[in-house]
Amino acid sequence: MEYPQPQARPTATAMKVARIGVRGSPPIIMNATLKPPTVDKLQVKVLAVGISQQVRNRVNADHPMTRSWLLPFDPSMDGVVQHEATGDLYYVLPRGPRLLAERINVRRRDLLKLPTYVDPVKVAGLTGAWLTNWAILMACTRRKVVIIGATTCDGRAAVQIARYLGASEVIGFSDDEDALARVTGLTTRATLGNPEQFPKIKNVSFVIDFIGSEKSAEVLARLNPGPILCELQYVPAWGPRGGEPFFMDFNLSTEKGLQIIDPALLSWRLTTQQNWPKLRFALQMMARIQHIPFEIVEKPMTEVAEVWNHEDFKSLNKVLVLVPSKK
Repeated sequence: MEYPQPQARPTATAMKVARIGVRGSPPIIMNATLKPPTVDKLQVKVLAVGISQQVRNRVNADHPMTRSWLLPFDPSMDGVVQHEATGDLYYVLPRGPRLLAERINVRRRDLLKLPTYVDPVKVAGLTGAWLTNWAILMACTRRKVVIIGATTCDGRAAVQIARYLGASEVIGFSDDEDALARVTGLTTRATLGNPEQFPKIKNVSFVIDFIGSEKSAEVLARLNPGPILCELQYVPAWGPRGGEPFFMDFNLSTEKGLQIIDPALLSWRLTTQQNWPKLRFALQMMARIQHIPFEIVEKPMTEVAEVWNHEDFKSLNKVLVLVPSKK
């Protein structure tokens, strides 16, 4: 009499991951294991992870979200993965698992299928800036938009989106006059730190702030708001430039009727299941971009510690995309 042979249990997969071991320092490569996926998850290969400014912010010791996370932790937010058995490509939503690993297990509801023709590196490099700005500017049609830090990667994406969504005017501020002159799509340009050259801007509806320093306060003080003024502030204590803290003056806020908006909350809402049609449309528009507004630099994940603090990425002139170390 023959008895069925016991089936071997699936074993964990050894792999490399990148983790923050010291707050404020670049990620380092570590060894890890990945358990087999449960029935509600897929095991996928990570193809590309964009290191947006929001991801970089999470590394800092005083970030309001990650300062309570246990070390080591993964600061990533979203990325592009592949189900190797089918070859299907997916975008992993920010609510999904962290992605600085060769493979991950992810819930099916946290995956948004992508067309097979998309470039994973391009998608990963653009999504951070694109989706955040899309969520902010969905209501900008026929309204004036001011972008403080228009030469940053996020700022350049914001210009394109504002123009596409029908903003009546797009006014860009930057402390780099030469770079500002090369940003296409702006109707007005102004150099920060030179208030005498500030244009007279009336009836502003949106101010998107990617710098968050006292220079931003100068701009806000000179603006004449319209019926709605929405100011987006990245907290400077852990913000893009890592400069001096910028505390919104209560009198200024009251005088201008500012409504402070949290960009992370807007991005989170855009990626909820009930908003998937809007999210799909935003990604479709992103895929059609003929001219990427900033340079995307692809690097192996194994080089993350060496390239993390490169000046091009810290200064927001380029976006870093990490790819698996094993092809």
